[in-house]
Amino acid sequence: MRNDVRKITALMAARIGVFAALYIATSLIPVSMFIGAPSFLALSLIITPTIAVLLSPLEAFLASLFGGIIALYVAPFQAMFGPFTILLPTAGSTFGSLTYHKRKRGSFVTVLFLAATISAYLARNFPFPYFVIPHSMAILVVLITSFKKMTPLGISMPLYTFVATMCEQGMMMIFAVYLLALPWQAFVGILPVMVYERLLGTLGASAIVISLRKTIPKYFAQEKF
Repeated sequence: MRNDVRKITALMAARIGVFAALYIATSLIPVSMFIGAPSFLALSLIITPTIAVLLSPLEAFLASLFGGIIALYVAPFQAMFGPFTILLPTAGSTFGSLTYHKRKRGSFVTVLFLAATISAYLARNFPFPYFVIPHSMAILVVLITSFKKMTPLGISMPLYTFVATMCEQGMMMIFAVYLLALPWQAFVGILPVMVYERLLGTLGASAIVISLRKTIPKYFAQEKF
């Protein structure tokens, strides 16, 4: 029994360490300019949803937290919100993991989070409500997947990784509105860039997850009801 517990603990620690390191490494690779601050978004945006699907909620939280903290110092160019930047991968991976691994209870929490980010955005930037259409789509995906299990990986993974990357973006959106005080006009130009970034995160993470699920599935947490 003790040996089993030790093996499980060691495997959890290894998963947390590996994915934290992946987040840090990909944080060094910029993929797009962040509009509104002298910063870049990094390739780590594909790792956040990957963590969400492959790791349990606790593991996802710890991996993204440790990775985000170290990335602040290793790749400061991607810290557009200073120390608050840590909350971007933490929110994306944790809420995404709750949605995937705890479909009933986790989905409820994720819907509340996304609804809160949408409401907070509209409270300041109601003249341009179109920016939150992808976030609203993410809520719809969460509700659908909470009632119907998506079996084929080619269908389920893009849905779940989309939810995770939009949770990350939701946190980013709130910081852009309330920390940087960007006006609604700025979000008109940000929208197409945001869509590109979230597509990259969704498709990139889906490709990684599907590959790992097919090759070494026993090393990762499985979906629960």
